[in-house]
Amino acid sequence: MRWTDYALKKTGARTLAEFQRSYGLPETGEADLVTSRALWDYLVGYRCHRMGPRETLYQVAQTYNTTIQAIWAGNCGLPAGGPVPGQIIRVPLPCPVVDWDAPYESALEAVFLEGLHARCRWLTSETLAVTAGGRHIWALRIGTGPRRILVTGGHHGSEWITGLLLWKLLEEYLTAVREEGAFGGFPARGLFRRTTLCLVPLVNPDGADLALGLGTEPERARMTALGVSQPQVPLPKGWKANGSGVDLNLNYPARWEAAKTIKAAAGVTAPGPKDYPGDAPLDQPETRALSDFIRRFAPHAIAAWHTQGGEIYAADHRGVMPDEALAQRMAAASGYVLTNPAPESANAGLRDWFMDAFHRPGYTIEAGRGETPLPISDLPELVRENLPILALLLAAG
Repeated sequence: MRWTDYALKKTGARTLAEFQRSYGLPETGEADLVTSRALWDYLVGYRCHRMGPRETLYQVAQTYNTTIQAIWAGNCGLPAGGPVPGQIIRVPLPCPVVDWDAPYESALEAVFLEGLHARCRWLTSETLAVTAGGRHIWALRIGTGPRRILVTGGHHGSEWITGLLLWKLLEEYLTAVREEGAFGGFPARGLFRRTTLCLVPLVNPDGADLALGLGTEPERARMTALGVSQPQVPLPKGWKANGSGVDLNLNYPARWEAAKTIKAAAGVTAPGPKDYPGDAPLDQPETRALSDFIRRFAPHAIAAWHTQGGEIYAADHRGVMPDEALAQRMAAASGYVLTNPAPESANAGLRDWFMDAFHRPGYTIEAGRGETPLPISDLPELVRENLPILALLLAAG
């Protein structure tokens, strides 16, 4: 019912009966099959429309309260003169795909992906891996430029809001590209031609669902059993690891042995809610797939979003900052503090490995302020603070 309520809110109707009445559906007051199908259009943010005889795109745009430009942006292979009678086209509806209070969980990513594909034909996607829990890790790509940027979110289950943040930032960027507007003060079409952006919004979908109190019954039972080793961690909301109890941001081959020694000294020697670096570097499907993709994509810079603290880490473990000017600009634009992580936390992370292996800029963004998990009500502020960071990454170089 959470998704039904979410889709209903996007329609502007207060009740199912009101929605049914407005759309000429049988007024059952329930989410029956016909009503659910109509609500699905609002969940993904578009509707399929069959062109009628002598019907024009202008008429379609007027019917759905959208624009001809938006329809063109979401449909591949339209004839130069416009769609022909009988042709089915995708028409964006006047609501965002990623709303401010989306009932986030990993399965919603497929909904976001379908909806954004229907709004921007230049967006491409691929599955990097399927997790032990059977969930997809998506990589999304947009842009044609020679500069390559990779951004990630959701390495930690309890930091699931970073995944939602990146989806929302992506939609803001796609909208600016489609409408030839600005993104973070830069012409969006110019950023599109300058930089190829790849996003992996949720590296750890199994952990995110567990931290949200979701997941299958066996997964939740395993979480409870592993949680016994760290009773100080509140479950489920404090769960940081993946479904196997491994902290993914301690599983990369950058001084991994040091990370394992440090965590063992703190009493973490086996899988659990947080801080276990695995049995070997890259022994988890999530980190192995992401590192393999990075080697293929060869980004000029990466940024990994985490929560919280309002901080940006840009120096490597030696204190060397490959692009201090850009880091300073990102800090000033977001209001975050440019600083370094504690020495005991500067090992085996994605950024640590990337900077060691590629000798290129890597950034960790500790977004927001408060206590993890940040509430979804913080999302508008997170977007306001972090949109300039993404825009500067796209414009740099």
